[in-house]
Amino acid sequence: MASKKVILHGTLIDGNGGTPVEDSCIVIDGEHIVAVGKCSELDVPQEAEIIDASGKYIIPGLIEGHAHFGGYGCIPLLQKSLQRGITTLACVCSGADGIELRNTIRERKLRGCAKIIAGCIVTPTHGHVKDYTVGPADGPWEVRRMVRHFAELEADFIKTAASGGFWDKNENCAVRNYTREELDALADEAHAWDMKCVVHAHTQPGINNSIAAGIDQIHHGAFIDEDGVYKIKEKGLYYMPTLRVTSFRNLNAWPDRPWMQEEMAQANPIHREGLRLAHEIGVKIMVGTDYPGSAAAWEPGESTSYEMMQMQECAMTPMELLVAATRTNAEGYGKLDTIGTVEAGKFADLVVLNKTPLEDISVLHEKETIALVLRDGIVEYSDAAYAKHYRISYYAD
Repeated sequence: MASKKVILHGTLIDGNGGTPVEDSCIVIDGEHIVAVGKCSELDVPQEAEIIDASGKYIIPGLIEGHAHFGGYGCIPLLQKSLQRGITTLACVCSGADGIELRNTIRERKLRGCAKIIAGCIVTPTHGHVKDYTVGPADGPWEVRRMVRHFAELEADFIKTAASGGFWDKNENCAVRNYTREELDALADEAHAWDMKCVVHAHTQPGINNSIAAGIDQIHHGAFIDEDGVYKIKEKGLYYMPTLRVTSFRNLNAWPDRPWMQEEMAQANPIHREGLRLAHEIGVKIMVGTDYPGSAAAWEPGESTSYEMMQMQECAMTPMELLVAATRTNAEGYGKLDTIGTVEAGKFADLVVLNKTPLEDISVLHEKETIALVLRDGIVEYSDAAYAKHYRISYYAD
């Protein structure tokens, strides 16, 4: 297999939000992109494998910003994700096993899987999010100790909770989890170890406490209010709404947890108004879904594109959504130097599409739209047409 590849003649949507480049040329050497431009501007290395993308569209690999999965048992999920154009997933419950799996994929010892940004949970006693392998941390000094423990394991980020959620029968979204003092300690300690931090927060006071503490990303906000949205903007933080959670399709996703339905239904309109306001005033918006979702309602790999469809209904354009799911997600997790856009020097995480996503983002939800997926410069998935033409060894029917 040639280490140099060139993708020619496709329309490039590079993730930065600018005008697409028609008749583009992307030169790949090993794991990285080395040159991007128009075919008329770049020389094609003679020894390179040529991939003809005529009539097709090229985007950066999608990044799923909020995923839940375990260790090596989740490999099938990572494979199916990659086949849907998701080249990286941010796991919010990694633990030691997840970090080991991240490293195994990073070291190229495991093929055909999406990459992992590994986050670890720091949680209070009886909190919404739980880490059953390490246990809770209560009070600012226990919080700091737990953050240091995960820094030693080389986690990419810290996940916590400032409010309750829909999940447990004995909680609701309005229940406060960590206090402002504890959130201050968590954010300060995570940043001291050069880690990002994200928070599950549906309601006040958890939302404003998290913002005041400087938590980098506010996730969910199913009952977010105007004050919370404006404060996220003022502080320059990121908002990841995860609308899929309160979508009508998801109301019956957990038939064994009927108590979730009423509160999720109540949140549905409030959640969407919050995103509309955030978009209107220019909040930095990310894409995440509580991936992959209940097996009773969701196929592996489809949640991310469905989330983008929900966000499109809240006035975000297809181009804005592509930027949010690639560049902004990478930026929010501090990974923009390596992934998130199609630019020289970055990993060659690329998706070739059979249809344009710029008229309606829902085309990404159609399996047949995905023609080719490269992760770290290697073709890891192709549709039957590409596989037959280029004799690619790894593909799905």
